[in-house]
Amino acid sequence: MTSAIEVLAKQAMKTFGDRRNVGYKLCQKNFDKLWNLINKITAEDVKLDKNVLDYVSRQPTPMCVMDILENKDITIAIFILKHGVTMPMHDHPGMHGLLKVISGMVELNSYSLKTRSDHIAKANEEIVAFRHRPVFLDHDSPACILTPSEKNLHQISCLEGPAAFLDILSPPYDVDEFGRGPRPCTFFKIVKSKLCTESGDVIEEVQLSVMENLPDFSSSSLEYIGPPLKDYSG
Repeated sequence: MTSAIEVLAKQAMKTFGDRRNVGYKLCQKNFDKLWNLINKITAEDVKLDKNVLDYVSRQPTPMCVMDILENKDITIAIFILKHGVTMPMHDHPGMHGLLKVISGMVELNSYSLKTRSDHIAKANEEIVAFRHRPVFLDHDSPACILTPSEKNLHQISCLEGPAAFLDILSPPYDVDEFGRGPRPCTFFKIVKSKLCTESGDVIEEVQLSVMENLPDFSSSSLEYIGPPLKDYSG
């Protein structure tokens, strides 16, 4: 019998597997099916149990990462944040993503660039973004969606932990050993902000600056012990 995570991986490849082809356009029907599938994934589906969470609590790093699948088109991984930890604000240049909490509870603060561009941020560049209303997510919450222009930046805080979330990104980050490449992960800090008086999802307009030095935040790797996936070369 095919496992739930295998079904999810197959749909992720169906959704994003052709994106390197000229003229690729995201099929919304495939993306919606992927979103529906990830919403059904549970901690049991990936063998994330109390023993794993207790082990993470004892680690010196604030976060542990289980890599499930990575190729040129997608990455699927589980991130586990220790209680009280906040993952710094960062971007996903040119990417689509899905984030599904499977254990614990997190607060997610998302930001959309005012320019709606997906360019690579540079040091000393003035960046203006809109902050969306924070959302509080647990295993019963639907997956959050990010696109190259909508909610592309985010910051994640663990409220009840360790908290684990399943992450699908396409295309993956792409950097060399020095952190340089077409899709680096850039960290940001808020320089100033002003409230948005209009009602709706956006609550603030913020000015951001690129953090020249990486934030004091690290992670350690954990072996994925859930149902195996086939070798998708992408």
